[in-house]
Amino acid sequence: MWFRIGCDLLAEGPKTVKRLAQTNTVPAFTISVMANDVAHGMPLGMLLNWGERFLRTSVGVFVIFISCATGCGWNVLEESADKNSDAALLFEARKQMNDAKWADAITLIQKMSQEGQTKRETRATLASAYAGRCGLNLIHMADSIAQANGINFFPVLLRALRGATSDSIVDCENAEAQILSIASDPEARLADENVMMAFIGFAKVGAILAANADPSGTGTADPIFDSCDRGQLSEHDLRQLGTGLTISISSLSASGSSIAAGLADAVTDVCAAAAGINPDFDFCEITDPADFSAEHLQALGTIVKMSDNPGLGTCTGGLMVCGCPP
Repeated sequence: MWFRIGCDLLAEGPKTVKRLAQTNTVPAFTISVMANDVAHGMPLGMLLNWGERFLRTSVGVFVIFISCATGCGWNVLEESADKNSDAALLFEARKQMNDAKWADAITLIQKMSQEGQTKRETRATLASAYAGRCGLNLIHMADSIAQANGINFFPVLLRALRGATSDSIVDCENAEAQILSIASDPEARLADENVMMAFIGFAKVGAILAANADPSGTGTADPIFDSCDRGQLSEHDLRQLGTGLTISISSLSASGSSIAAGLADAVTDVCAAAAGINPDFDFCEITDPADFSAEHLQALGTIVKMSDNPGLGTCTGGLMVCGCPP
């Protein structure tokens, strides 16, 4: 499994990794491994975006780890005579991802044979490229979620995807589609694929909120934004926001990871509260955008704008006060 790696040294790296350890997102023994690698010349910036693989610990927490040799060093494929083989194209795509050249990486993968493009690792790599172009920085998002104690989650996701556009939303949808093409049932996916899917879903939600509620890119929702108004938040985007939440929650559950448990709990709690008002409002089991009913969309629109967690807070109050009209 490949995830986008940045090979530059980012100054905020040590602080970010330390915070993740302190909040139990990354276990302490892994921090010591990271520190040892950095001390021996491994750029810590490589740990701050996509990692090549997730290492599962005994407590079910996933951490990111990468060897510099994969993305930044010499590889035998660079000397390959056949630059157009699937292996060479995939390797070159991964190199382009290291430089955040998402479009180039996507183009290279699309040049692979049909057989090569359908392989599991290729689909995961293409998902990573689309997610990167969408704006997902996994470590920074994980850190933001870990730091969200007492803060509603939707504003956190909006800030994480600040500056997103309608094109960003499409890229996140394409990333999600690639993982779904591996297996639509989260129980049939690998644990790291499920964690990846969850964060793609969070990024999709963030991109939708940023593009619609904060088009000027301030990092904060416009106070007059009304998610009940389909002129301000289209039905398409609301349906995609819904599956961004539900697919993420089901993926995290299947992975066994405790990452973003607070966000999952907040959404599950609000579904239960909505069902208490009207059983038809409970959307948490829906994972196909087309399957949301009018009542589900009514509940989703309400949740987006309410001030209770996880809402943006453009309406002061909870489900009863901020309810969207039928």
